[in-house]
Amino acid sequence: MPGIGIGTEQQIWESGVLNWAEFIEKHHKLPISSKRKEIINEYSKMSIDAYDNKDYSFFFNKIPMNLHWRAYDELKNKCCFLDIETTGLSKHYNDITVIGLYDGKESKLFVNGKNLDDFTNEIKKYPMIVSFNGRCFDIPFIQAKFPNLDLSRFHIDLRFAMKDIGYTGGLKRIENRIGIERDDELKEVDGFEAVRLWRKYKKGDKSALDLLLKYNQADIENLKGLMDFAFDRLKEKNHPLKRV
Repeated sequence: MPGIGIGTEQQIWESGVLNWAEFIEKHHKLPISSKRKEIINEYSKMSIDAYDNKDYSFFFNKIPMNLHWRAYDELKNKCCFLDIETTGLSKHYNDITVIGLYDGKESKLFVNGKNLDDFTNEIKKYPMIVSFNGRCFDIPFIQAKFPNLDLSRFHIDLRFAMKDIGYTGGLKRIENRIGIERDDELKEVDGFEAVRLWRKYKKGDKSALDLLLKYNQADIENLKGLMDFAFDRLKEKNHPLKRV
């Protein structure tokens, strides 16, 4: 809500008000300024209407990106877990080879030279993206490849969400720490090996593409387990009742 930060939010929580309806009912009793009460009251009503109408776009650009995880419980059955493979690290000089999307039930893989352009229609179905380092890598690459694609939506970057609960390092390192296992043939595959696999495929080795796709699929499917793990701990860490 405009002009309302973490401090005011905590103050409201500590007064025993934990949702929009309670604020509308009890706002006159809260120890905050009349101007802030007026703003929150107005936006609470607008928020209830947007929520009832499933207008998620109303919320995503009003909530700081580091707090997008709060929407996961509502959108976990409408989100996609996303990961890309590329020919290198520069969005200006390198290209996307594979984009993987997992909706929690089914994985869809989009391959350069085959069906990569189909990704642009598929991604429109999801009001939330979950990635690992997607803010810095995947999304900039995708936007460079598809400059007319609107990716404005909730985005939880697990690199930063996991750091907030004490887990740092790369995706596979964090997976190991929380007990997520990969098949033996994938344990030595990383981003650099993914580049080599694509080059081998382009030289005619179909098995290299098969392994690359299996690697990408493991990435996106493991993101769900990581997200569920992170959400439970972020919610526990930030739950309003912890501060009362």
